[in-house]
Amino acid sequence: MGKAQFGFEILVRVHTRTGRIEFQYNKNHAKSSEIHFTVPFSSNSEKHIAEITLFNINPGHFNSIRQGDKVELFAGYHGDTGLLMSGTIFRTTTPTLQDADTAYVLRVLEGQDYTRLPKQNITFAAGTHADVIVKEVARRAGMQLDFVSINKNKRFEEEYTAEGHPMEILSSLATETKTSLFYLRGRLTFAFVFAGRNAELFSLTPQTGLIGSPTVASRDDDWQDEDDDDGYGRWSFSCTSILNYHLTTFSRVDVKSKYLTHGMYVINGEHTFNGTEARTEFEGIEN
Repeated sequence: MGKAQFGFEILVRVHTRTGRIEFQYNKNHAKSSEIHFTVPFSSNSEKHIAEITLFNINPGHFNSIRQGDKVELFAGYHGDTGLLMSGTIFRTTTPTLQDADTAYVLRVLEGQDYTRLPKQNITFAAGTHADVIVKEVARRAGMQLDFVSINKNKRFEEEYTAEGHPMEILSSLATETKTSLFYLRGRLTFAFVFAGRNAELFSLTPQTGLIGSPTVASRDDDWQDEDDDDGYGRWSFSCTSILNYHLTTFSRVDVKSKYLTHGMYVINGEHTFNGTEARTEFEGIEN
């Protein structure tokens, strides 16, 4: 196993049919378990798959974990840990040998499983605004949707029929209103990156965890065409930090390095721990 991270802690909580099982990585804890993970996040509605590897798992725990069990992953440093993701196991695996250790991989689909919800066919009167439709579709479907804000609250001049699977309807409305439908630490969220959310604000410097120098790149030319403009601006920034649960979709970050001082919003990235290095890599857009 890799060298322990000073003060770094992980908690994996699995809710099984017979009770809750917890696995902890904390080198100051007598029952510390080796845990590795990869957790992607982004501002699109496609559900991500997190991979959590538990080493030398108890056979009794292995036998009690099933597909569909809820999993929560927390990580951070002593005194400042937080939720990275929440979801359900979509595929179980068989433990395999890695050197002298047994590795068991949990593949976790973020958020609640809405794939089996029935299709809808709801007609809204002419003049209805998009935010009303979004909220009503989610309400009728019984979806736990955090409606935060909307970018262009389109008014439909003619009758609007919301027909199809609820996720497809919401995704279509997100596109029409230049708003994002995404999973924020496992919670389905409808929000515009620049408005309406008390976004977490973090100052990222070499002293607070920034690694290396951020890079700047020109995004595609969509920003020049109003019809195609995704609202994310012309420039993007790629940054690497020690693992930081505060840095997630739509978090506001003030990045200060030797050659760059810029405020930005996070739009995608990945949290990882490989046993040696705990990292958060993300792409930000200028605010």
